[in-house]
Amino acid sequence: MLNLRGASRRRERGAVIIWLTLFLLVLIGFGSLSVDVAKLAAARTQLQNAADAAALAGASALDPGTAMIVQPLAITRAQAAALSNKAFITDPQPVVLAAADVTFPTPLRVRVKVRREGSESVVTTLAQVLGIKQPSVTATATAKLDTVGTALCGVVPLGVSPNAGQNFQIGCANLYTLKTGGGAGGGGEYGAINFSYCANQGVCAGMNPSGGNTFRCLLTNGYCCPLTVGQVVDTESGNMAGPTKQAINSRFAADAVTTENICYSDYVSRGGTGQRVVLLPITTPVAGNRQVTILGFCAFFIRNRPGNGDIVGEFMYQVIAGTGGGSGTGPVVFSLRLVPNS
Repeated sequence: MLNLRGASRRRERGAVIIWLTLFLLVLIGFGSLSVDVAKLAAARTQLQNAADAAALAGASALDPGTAMIVQPLAITRAQAAALSNKAFITDPQPVVLAAADVTFPTPLRVRVKVRREGSESVVTTLAQVLGIKQPSVTATATAKLDTVGTALCGVVPLGVSPNAGQNFQIGCANLYTLKTGGGAGGGGEYGAINFSYCANQGVCAGMNPSGGNTFRCLLTNGYCCPLTVGQVVDTESGNMAGPTKQAINSRFAADAVTTENICYSDYVSRGGTGQRVVLLPITTPVAGNRQVTILGFCAFFIRNRPGNGDIVGEFMYQVIAGTGGGSGTGPVVFSLRLVPNS
């Protein structure tokens, strides 16, 4: 009787060991499979990040003369942005974007599709036992250019207004006075405006809200708090010829191209680095008014160093840091954003 009981216990212990072994094998299998699932999820996230970056980079290729995306340049920028991102194959590898996977649904939209397919599919481990050796993973993103409703940084303290019923015109033959010189102002205003105090002013932080020193600093570096269409701002009286000259001379000195009396196209071909391009608010007329309303935002290339406090520029389209919500017509600048794929 005792021997039978001992044999029974040994059989029970053997069965427990077998079941425990099977359980551990299943547990290890699920653990290994979870690694594959996590790898695929990570690859999908990595590809989406690459697609988002590539779409935004492509949409930044705006023609400053036509306000449309330059498609060959957009493809080049999108491919460079994708390549700077990595996604899993066996391990994270650079994302190579085919030119055919960059498309243009509208003149102001770029759609990008990035892939881990074929020989570049994600390589699994345990999932191969289930027949899932190299699953394909893709991601798509679309970016568009929006008319700026809120400019986030870089606006200089000058208000410009197109002639009634007209818009600023593209081209080297069309020059505009951004700030009038001494003796040409109206009611003591020469085109300068006064932004509210901003704590995030960078090099201009802590300065008085108005005055020559603040004007010079902001004209040199730009205002870096949000400005929105419909916002009312004060005008800044006085010509401030000295601060104007100092600020514009600083911009010229910081630029790679300092030649005066050239067109923006020549400036670009010579390797201009952007310091002579300024972002301004479009406002109701400054002359004779103590307050003006922001109607939009625009960009100009500064042609010359100022004489008696005057600034003359050539209008151009530009992409800036901002958010949408502008009118979408007339002299405008654009901001980038991702939109749903359609």
